[in-house]
Amino acid sequence: MNAVPITTNPAEEVKTHMQHVKEEQLEEEEEDVKGKKYSIGLNETTVSTNFDASQKASDETQSDIVMKESAEQVSLRCKERMDAYKRDAKKTMPLSDQLDMRDTQSIAEFAQEVYQSMLEKEREFIIDNDYLKKVQSEIKDTSRGFLVEWIIDVHRKFRLLPETLHVTISIVDRFLSLQNIKKSQLHMLGVAALLIATKYEEIYPPELRDLLSISENKFTKEEVLQMESQILTTLQFDFFIPSSLRFLERYRKLSNTASDDQIFYFAQYLCEISLLDAFLLKHKPSEIAAASFILAAKAIKKINSWNAEMEKWTSYKEKDLKEAIEDVKQFACEVNPKFLSTLKYKFQKPEYLSVASIAFNF
Repeated sequence: MNAVPITTNPAEEVKTHMQHVKEEQLEEEEEDVKGKKYSIGLNETTVSTNFDASQKASDETQSDIVMKESAEQVSLRCKERMDAYKRDAKKTMPLSDQLDMRDTQSIAEFAQEVYQSMLEKEREFIIDNDYLKKVQSEIKDTSRGFLVEWIIDVHRKFRLLPETLHVTISIVDRFLSLQNIKKSQLHMLGVAALLIATKYEEIYPPELRDLLSISENKFTKEEVLQMESQILTTLQFDFFIPSSLRFLERYRKLSNTASDDQIFYFAQYLCEISLLDAFLLKHKPSEIAAASFILAAKAIKKINSWNAEMEKWTSYKEKDLKEAIEDVKQFACEVNPKFLSTLKYKFQKPEYLSVASIAFNF
């Protein structure tokens, strides 16, 4: 039996060993190259990061400059556009508004747009002048007249703004045209309506306790607040309704009698007289104001203030106001003296140029 050799050829062993050594050297070289590449990569990343940060800072600085320039350019463009708008608007504006544009705080260029908006708004709240008969079972014209006269007196004693009076009466009429109440609640309705109007119009509205006191405490604070809540809900918190006074102020501005305070106060007197009778609700506030203005100018200056220029800018021709003029004139001449006493006392004062002493010679 032949023996099996326990070793291989020495030459083969040397050859195999040299191959292993070579392979290990190659692996070490590859690892060394990888390490160097990684190190170079880190350095490149650091350099790149530093460059990016520097670039970002530069970009931010540049952005600030661009934004600053942009803001200045936007401001300049806005001013140019506003100036252009004013120039264009001036071509289609009443002379009185053009003169007001000299006042930097004036918004004269929008005055006519505001007036048109007021005309649209008043159409949304037209009240049936016969609502007392249709809605109320206990409250009659006389009861309403006494309430309005009382509100006028309280309004005077607290020295409230003129618009507050108109808003109060508007709240009363709108509410009564929608909700039937007892006659015993009418006075409380007036207090609650005045409370709401003063909060809406006055900077320093009177306290509820003062209103209760002047009402001789006929009802409690809780009852008034409950009525206030009922009014707010019924009228859906909407109390911006242009009054005859607001329209009167616009007509004064448009007219050639703008500097005549006596005509304005007498027209205001007629507007407030018109609040006393629900019948005049058949005419919109803008019509009552126009009629009062025309009558005042005729009574004081014996002139026709409603010229072609007024017709152009108010959208009312005098012939369209004929019925309103007749109704205001008739009521002013025939109003119950019991209702008129407070207004006469108010407009007899020097601050109103004593216009209540002027005869109704229309």
